[in-house]
Amino acid sequence: MWSRCGQKLFRLSKSYLRTVPLICAESLDSQKTLTVIGTNKYPLMKRKCHSVPQRPTGKLQKVMLPTKSENDTREYRSLFLENGLRVLLISDLNGQAASEIDEDEETEDESGSESGSESDGHPSDEEMDDDMEDDRPGNSKPPSEKKSAVALCIGVGSFSDPDDIPGFAHFLEHMVFMGSEKYPKENELDDFLGRHGGFSNAWTDCEKTCFYFDVERKYFRRALDMFAHFFISPLFREDCVDREIEAVDSEFQMNLPNDDDRINTLFGTLSKPGHPMSKFFTGNAETLRTIPKQNGINVYSRLRDFYTRMYSSHYMTVAIQSKDSLDKLEEWSREIFSAVPHNDLPQPVFHDLKEPFDTTNFRKMYRVVPVEDAHKVYVNWALPPCLDKYRTKPLDYLTTVLADEGEGSILAYLKEKLWALSIVGGYSYDGFEMNSTTTSFCVVVTLTDVGLKHYEEVVEMIFQYIHMLEEVGPQKSLYQELKQIEESKFRWKELGDPLNYVEKVSENMQMFPWEDVLTGRTLMYDYDPKMISDCLAHLTPDKCNIMLMSDTFENTDLCPLEERWYKTKYGVYDLSSDFIQRLKDCGCNPALHLPRPNAFIATDFDLRKHEDNSKYPKLLKSDENGKFWFKPDTKFKVPKGYNYIHLMSPVVYRSLDSAILLDFFVNLLEHQLTLVAYPAYLAGFEYGVEGHETGILLYMSGFSHKMKAITDLLLDRVFGFRCTRNEFKMMKEEVTRIYNNDMIRPDKLARMLRFAVTSPLNWPIPDRLGRINDITHDMFERFVEEFQQNVWVESFLTGNFSEEEAAGYKDKINAVLPGAPLPVTQLVQKKLYEVPVGNTYCQVKGYNYDDNNSCVVVYLQSEPGRIYTNTINEVLGTRMTEPCFDFLRTKHQLGYSTFCEYLLTNGILGLAVTVECQANKFSMSAVDKHIDDFLVEFRSILDSMTEEEFKSLVDSIIAGKRCEDTHLGEEAGRNWREIYDQTYIFDIIEREIKILPTLTLDILKDWYLQYEKGRHRKISFQIVGKTEDDKPSSSDTVDRPKEKAAVMGNTYPLTCLVDEDQSHAAPITDIKLYKQTLNVLPFTKIIS
Repeated sequence: MWSRCGQKLFRLSKSYLRTVPLICAESLDSQKTLTVIGTNKYPLMKRKCHSVPQRPTGKLQKVMLPTKSENDTREYRSLFLENGLRVLLISDLNGQAASEIDEDEETEDESGSESGSESDGHPSDEEMDDDMEDDRPGNSKPPSEKKSAVALCIGVGSFSDPDDIPGFAHFLEHMVFMGSEKYPKENELDDFLGRHGGFSNAWTDCEKTCFYFDVERKYFRRALDMFAHFFISPLFREDCVDREIEAVDSEFQMNLPNDDDRINTLFGTLSKPGHPMSKFFTGNAETLRTIPKQNGINVYSRLRDFYTRMYSSHYMTVAIQSKDSLDKLEEWSREIFSAVPHNDLPQPVFHDLKEPFDTTNFRKMYRVVPVEDAHKVYVNWALPPCLDKYRTKPLDYLTTVLADEGEGSILAYLKEKLWALSIVGGYSYDGFEMNSTTTSFCVVVTLTDVGLKHYEEVVEMIFQYIHMLEEVGPQKSLYQELKQIEESKFRWKELGDPLNYVEKVSENMQMFPWEDVLTGRTLMYDYDPKMISDCLAHLTPDKCNIMLMSDTFENTDLCPLEERWYKTKYGVYDLSSDFIQRLKDCGCNPALHLPRPNAFIATDFDLRKHEDNSKYPKLLKSDENGKFWFKPDTKFKVPKGYNYIHLMSPVVYRSLDSAILLDFFVNLLEHQLTLVAYPAYLAGFEYGVEGHETGILLYMSGFSHKMKAITDLLLDRVFGFRCTRNEFKMMKEEVTRIYNNDMIRPDKLARMLRFAVTSPLNWPIPDRLGRINDITHDMFERFVEEFQQNVWVESFLTGNFSEEEAAGYKDKINAVLPGAPLPVTQLVQKKLYEVPVGNTYCQVKGYNYDDNNSCVVVYLQSEPGRIYTNTINEVLGTRMTEPCFDFLRTKHQLGYSTFCEYLLTNGILGLAVTVECQANKFSMSAVDKHIDDFLVEFRSILDSMTEEEFKSLVDSIIAGKRCEDTHLGEEAGRNWREIYDQTYIFDIIEREIKILPTLTLDILKDWYLQYEKGRHRKISFQIVGKTEDDKPSSSDTVDRPKEKAAVMGNTYPLTCLVDEDQSHAAPITDIKLYKQTLNVLPFTKIIS
């Protein structure tokens, strides 16, 4: 997710381009209408690229409701307010009468007396999934609660930045949160949300800006009023200006190493001078403070005028979802949002600025130096704006075929030659890719070392496929197949998280007419072969731009130029007429063809009937080969399923070599699976292969009808695995790159460092890099064979299956296991070292020498956990969240990402405070001291906490635990966590809910004692970024970590530094020697 205030630039990602959420239309005969009352005080501006509903006139007007899924139990109502603001109300009563819902709303005079700030800096869901040891336990949630959420999207963004203040729209987004006339306290909303289970966030795009939050339902009305007043009467506190400029700058500095941001910014410079695509959207201290001062510009004095011009009610769309009646939501909307001012000015539009890339800078060849260890070739075309083609979606059709990964695809052919690893292609709805001036369409191929040498032939292969598409023409059968897939997904679309939903809906309201707000982004409505052919006609060699990105260009004369903001090194070259002609004349390749009919498309959606309505999984079968758990879906009633298969083996982590070989195995499995499993991905299945300390995890989700086929496919590939020597050589290069890239980000390196020090089973990446060149194909074959012969399986199937069908999954597992049963006693037990009492630090230099980003993670270890103590630790961590952010970011501006976590790592409780900062702003000793100061201040916060505040905190946590699941995947994930950890306490949340009311403030205060100085078990893990003093001469270049790695054969030793400014703490100077002095804590499961 985006951090609380974020600049939303498009990140080209396979997950986006391969997985499209599905929405489909119902018959227009079923549309409902409603009456909207209003006066024609202000005209509503029309967007030229698509139709939007006109503002209501003084007469009664009927407005069509959005088309929704048959599976969607929510009710909708569309409103125009008198100030032109458009609102979509979403009532989530799910058949309950409003009178049945608890009406115990908080009183109007409740105030936020506790300190707090935004919920920024929390790790994303993806990052938490990467750290299975740190996930908090949780299971079946007593239903009845559901959070309320709202999102407000403004049809104005960074395109509207004044030329003399780049990043001003993004800066304004930050400043809006700094209080209002009615609620003047800084961060008052975030403090209020933090005390009532809520979260807020915001982002700025090219032509849109979005703000959103969620909170417990009974506090929604008050939070909604606080939120709305940011847009009614914001204070724009002058004393916040410098701090928020620093926040924007820290965000920019954190993104400097991001190659997607770097390539996008460079791409923007190819547009016409003065076109908004050429602007620097994010902003930094230079554009928001230094340059304006030099030019005599007072940024603060310009802020309110810019706000008045850009944040007008008739540019705004609001989506509100709550477990309240539509009438109540309409009443609140009119009372609260009608006061948002209208500026009587037309909305800023840019649709007249067509063809931004019709320049001499485009249609060239660019060589680019990345931060990551990677080779990629980008082929880009700039098409006319395509948003108005959302009903026919010609680019979705072209994306599907050009980015196909199955038989006959570009990628399949390139993989056969060992030239490529992956392909992505197409476009997104993010403003940088699709806006009112252009739509960018691209194909990006990740190359191997050999593929880099043949990049021209790779580009030629792309155009051979395009020529094939021109020759065969658009295929209605393929379009209908894609439409069928999307319709099936939409028909059984589950509700999902309210916050994510309103965010997307409010944005859609800026792009689509009312009836298509829920469907316009993804539904393939109408087949139009001419439109597909017209779009395909733009994908010609003489209209493309090529970027070749490779770290091999570094320190060569191939990239003499430097982009201004991200300092990206690049070189520009003409595309020769001979090469362009070669691409025009390359013809068709007989190895390339359109995807075959998809055998994984589900057609059986009948729901299974179950006599057993148990809330928890049951052990369906247990034998010498493992355990098989099953739970039928009796709640969500959708024809879907989730399948988890944990292939546990003592082979995988018994040595450094085995850890490396496991990485080879997992990556080669994924590499080979693509060819055969990609059609399943297109058909709506998610699947994956993960390496763990305990073995390999296979997981699948999708329609239950074809789940068995994808499960069999994955198991057969694992136990029938074969690998050629050339494949192995190619994967050795790729795994080496993965290792290098995993260490580039300081936050990932700090996390790796924590486990390197505290986990007995951890083999850190630097050690793997030092050994990988010695790993041979013969070693790999022996490892795979030994793994296949020594597996014990624990699996879990849940969803739309009968017991008889479920038993077939277990039978398949037993059938593929080739070896003798593995004794359970041989399985790995995950443990942790005991951190000694006192202050210890472990400091290393960042891997990317040119990056000034640093990271400090203060790890405070507790004790082996029980359900009771884990619950106390959760209460403590929850209470620390807002004060931590307020102290470290808001007050001391240490960095953009600061957060506190409560941990459960291999059964051991703990806390962690993380600060990502810049080395040229703060030393490691200064950051560590600030964290210590926060921990001291938090004691005073606890001491001043009243019984009423403590009860409110506990009630908020209980309410969060009672929030009902929004989809089958949430329930499946919680149940799987218990099985994966082998704790099997499926009612863990119910137990925690019973414990929480028994806790007292004194218990919480006593629990915190162990984390205070003098008693705490603390290690401060510190990754040091580049400072101004780090300017090595040519004689000491090898002291730079990345260069040193090259000299030493791709190894980056964890050389620990001694910091004279931290003489109060004990340094770790050698990790291996330090670990030898530690005791291992007992193997712990949270089972009592």
